[in-house]
This record gives sequence, C-alpha cells and structure tokens, in this order.
Amino acid sequence: MKRILFVCGTGGITSTVAENHVIDACKKANVEVKTIRCSPTEINSLLDDIDFIVATTAIGDNYPVPVISGVPLLLGIGKDKVLEQIIEMAKK
Repeated sequence: MKRILFVCGTGGITSTVAENHVIDACKKANVEVKTIRCSPTEINSLLDDIDFIVATTAIGDNYPVPVISGVPLLLGIGKDKVLEQIIEMAKK
C-alpha cells in the first residue's frame, strides 16, 4: 500500500478535493492507498512514511519523493491524465 501526502495552502480544503478524486479513482482501479493531508509547513515532518506527494499549491520539488501537481484535479483539465499517473505510481 502506497502512502500519499496531499498538500494545500492550509492542509484542508483543496487537498481534500484532490484526495477524494484520488481515493475514488484508486478504488475503481483496485489500488489500496493511505492518504494524509497537510500544509506546506508540515511536509518535512511527514516525509518518513510517504511514497509521493500530490500538491494543489506550489511547494517546489526539493523532496526525496516525487511531487505531482494536483491542480488538474481541481480544474478538471488534465484530470484523467493525473489520475492515471497517480494510480500507476500507487501500483509500484
């Protein structure tokens, strides 16, 4: 089971929207994931148990795990492509 960290400005609103899209898509693909939400200031304290990050805000890429932009999950444009990428990473 992969662990995904969802990051948004406050750790609550847009990360929850992105998280729900990913959970639904993973369930349909029979891929089990564990999710955690946080704000950018909390990222470093949570990295030990994370396989990759989905961010709906700018956080850079200086992390030891892959960072995926979750903005398409909010806008709908490119949403399917991002969900496919997340599912593929969760399967590894």
